Amino acid sequence: MKPVSLKEIVDRLDCIMDGWNHYLNKKTGDIVEIQMEYLSIAEESEDDDDFSEYEDWEQDAIREAVDVVDNWGDYLELPDREEVNEYRIMENFCYSQEDDKLRNKLCYSIDGKGAFRRFRDVIIKHGIEKEWDSYKYETLCEIVREWCEFHEIDYK
Repeated sequence: MKPVSLKEIVDRLDCIMDGWNHYLNKKTGDIVEIQMEYLSIAEESEDDDDFSEYEDWEQDAIREAVDVVDNWGDYLELPDREEVNEYRIMENFCYSQEDDKLRNKLCYSIDGKGAFRRFRDVIIKHGIEKEWDSYKYETLCEIVREWCEFHEIDYK
């Protein structure tokens, strides 16, 4: 397999949505996104199912899920939302700030319900969006590098 794109995987991890899984095809290096609903349909399907009761685009998604199920050994699941843990990334960013006042504001912003919105508001108010984006990107790169190395996958 050719080396996978670190950036492509990071971009996928940066926008993980509930109800979706991402898989790397070890043979092709392609990344597929599978909605859990279609994965369930694929797991319960029979060889002769044509999925004609679904819209065309859904049939494509189901067939992709069937390929993942039928060829499970060819795929690796990318790190999921839990493994990425964006809250922990935000928390580490907060503690990385040298300015005590800013660090305290950021730490306070991530406490309790609505943490992601409040955190975003604080970084915008203090003009550190680029610093946050860079920090988050580098952290995601490190997660992906470790994942690739663990699975012995070459990356570029």
